[in-house]
Amino acid sequence: MKFVVTVSTPDGPLAYQTASPQIALARARSLADEWPQDVSIQDMNGRVYDPDAFDSCFVRANSDGAAKPS
Repeated sequence: MKFVVTVSTPDGPLAYQTASPQIALARARSLADEWPQDVSIQDMNGRVYDPDAFDSCFVRANSDGAAKPS
């Protein structure tokens, strides 16, 4: 699966493509630490999620029952 993480910065938008939901979420949270608004993750079907919704749908659903600390 491919995921695209985007963020709006003062210098313009940035986008990163990742291959796993865990990496996409980690990248989104890292970007949100620096630019706390307008961070989103898009799945391969074009659906757009904020990091918390993405975590609930993809990362926690794929875990072994234990949520990863942020």
